[in-house]
Amino acid sequence: MKDGDVFEVFACNWETVTAFLAVETQWRLAIGFGALAWLGIDYAAADVAFRRLGISDQAFAGVQVMERAALEVFAEEAG
Repeated sequence: MKDGDVFEVFACNWETVTAFLAVETQWRLAIGFGALAWLGIDYAAADVAFRRLGISDQAFAGVQVMERAALEVFAEEAG
């Protein structure tokens, strides 16, 4: 996906997508020996954003699903 790309989100998923995007800068990374490993979202930092935005537990669970899917893609790209 590139900046400016347009995609459709079902209304039932809107809160989850909004929550995921709200914490897109809160990923934990491990760097060593010239390699980069994506570990997952920093939940302590994400919790602050979720509470301030009033994100539901259901949306948080959806964010975890999106996180796992993203980690799979990152791993594939790392080869």
